[in-house]
Amino acid sequence: MAEECEMEHTPGSIDDQAQAAEETLRLIKESLKFYDSKGLKKLILEEKLSDQSIYWEVATELTKHLTAENLENYTVFFESCQRCLNYLIRTGNAKELLLALLEQTDTFNDDVKWKALLEGIQQTLLKLPSKRYHSLDIALSTVHAHIKSLPEPSDHELEGEENKLLELDPEVQRITDVLLGFLVFVEPFVSEVSLNKANVDREKSKHQIAMLRKYLLLTLNHPLVFLDLAFCEKQQERKAKGYARMCVEKTVNFLCELCPDFFKTIMQCLEEIQLSKLNAKKSIEKKEEDGEETTDFIDNWAECKDEGLIPLPSLACLSYLILAEGLGQERFPAVYTHKYILEFNLQFVLLLFQKQESLIVSKGVRLLEVLIRGIAPATFTVEDLDNPNYTKTLNCLINVMIRCPVKEVRGSAVQIFSNYIKMFTLPARVQIYEMIFNTCRHAGVVGYSIQLVKDQIDATLKQEHPDTDFLGLNLKRMLMFVSQLPEGAESDLLETSDRVIPTLNLIRYLILRDPISSNITGIWSYYEELEKNFFGSLRLALDFSKSHYKLELQNFKKGKASVEKGMELGVNISVAGMPMPKVPRSQQIQIVESALNTFDLIDSLLSRIVELADSQLKASKTDTKA
Repeated sequence: MAEECEMEHTPGSIDDQAQAAEETLRLIKESLKFYDSKGLKKLILEEKLSDQSIYWEVATELTKHLTAENLENYTVFFESCQRCLNYLIRTGNAKELLLALLEQTDTFNDDVKWKALLEGIQQTLLKLPSKRYHSLDIALSTVHAHIKSLPEPSDHELEGEENKLLELDPEVQRITDVLLGFLVFVEPFVSEVSLNKANVDREKSKHQIAMLRKYLLLTLNHPLVFLDLAFCEKQQERKAKGYARMCVEKTVNFLCELCPDFFKTIMQCLEEIQLSKLNAKKSIEKKEEDGEETTDFIDNWAECKDEGLIPLPSLACLSYLILAEGLGQERFPAVYTHKYILEFNLQFVLLLFQKQESLIVSKGVRLLEVLIRGIAPATFTVEDLDNPNYTKTLNCLINVMIRCPVKEVRGSAVQIFSNYIKMFTLPARVQIYEMIFNTCRHAGVVGYSIQLVKDQIDATLKQEHPDTDFLGLNLKRMLMFVSQLPEGAESDLLETSDRVIPTLNLIRYLILRDPISSNITGIWSYYEELEKNFFGSLRLALDFSKSHYKLELQNFKKGKASVEKGMELGVNISVAGMPMPKVPRSQQIQIVESALNTFDLIDSLLSRIVELADSQLKASKTDTKA
């Protein structure tokens, strides 16, 4: 009889429970609709909501109100929603609530909501100590998607101390705020499998370690590589670190807890990338055989199609942080030679040089500076130049010297340029200079290289038994490269003056330093050829250029009709081959006068060379007759 009564009342009680749950859910939604904090806390916290059947819907409704707008305008209501959500997480089913929270986390325009949900996701994951692998993977993927959606910060091209102002950039502030939230989120999971804990089973935890390592490395690719991460403790002892530096230090510290050997980690990632490219190549070849259209697989700075790959920029940024910033060096083996480390990291230097952003280029410059610091002069030979990365790096360095908008970075590149060439033996240096003279069209770079050649010749001539690499035919070949006027007598000497003046200085030095009686350099063997092919054309070009600019200056000063009517002088200014905006007419006279002074200097050098050479030639003829 009792059993029959129970059977009769059970369906009714279930219906009553369902109705009660629906009513509670309705009241909660109503409280949320009218921003009723007290009513919300009464229904969930004071009455200790325990009906698991509505937890999913309640959690979903609560997360919808965790927005930046509510935090700003309804702070008490926002905090009440957070407290109620935390209660649900503590008392509810972890797996079910995790899915509900992740569903709401997939938003890329509200950092407040994303950060508010991170703690809840973290707590639900920590309630799943066993069989957490797939849940953690999904959570990290969803959370990282928001980081990946952050826009790249603007490149303000700031100089030196001005870089501290980047901390005030709203884009940078947003990035560091999001990254700090992410690092707090992953901290307990890193701690669980940390190398600092002796009782951690590395084999059992390898999946969690691999996941955490992957997503931490991905933050180095985007967005950390775009931020100013430099910090010199000696120079900034009393200065606080910026948030970007704090983010990257914490990231590297976590990686140190996960990776016993950074070099091995980088090598493994590179092998995976190469294998993926190989498989992609095979796939492309198969599609081509089938007549299908194909596209390139990976752009180093674009997102890899294979989500499992760590992109090269992440590895480049990690190398920069280890070698240039000194972070995580305890996880970098000190068993490799400086030469090997340089050769290995040139690929990362080239990658950083590919970008236009000054902060990324500066990382490449700084990394290269540190890499060559440990290399003794004349370490690399001509055979090493067969490695294309060496010439590519030199060309990229020249490009930075010419085009980088930040003066400080350009200056660093110029200093590295000479030290980079000094790494090679004398025969290799000759080959490098010939390549520069033959391919580089920037007069300033060629002129600076000529000065370096002059310094090398001077060092050679001071030796008791001079090396012949920068003398004789090699010197002649280099001089013939640099003593050519691109358009003969019609060449624009103002544009090429940075190359012409050092060339004349070199010839003058050779005539003074190496008398015709010894002719160690061989300059006197082809002096007549220089006089005929270079000096003659240069003299004509000087006459044409002087006449043109003097006429322009005369017209300007006399106020000719063409100028009075607003016509501007025919003065074109270019930097690195790029035309600059026209200067005001009030400044053009200064440009013309400066050009005439330059022509006078060239004329003076040329006259002095001819005078010195003639005196030596006459003296030589006199000695011969005697």
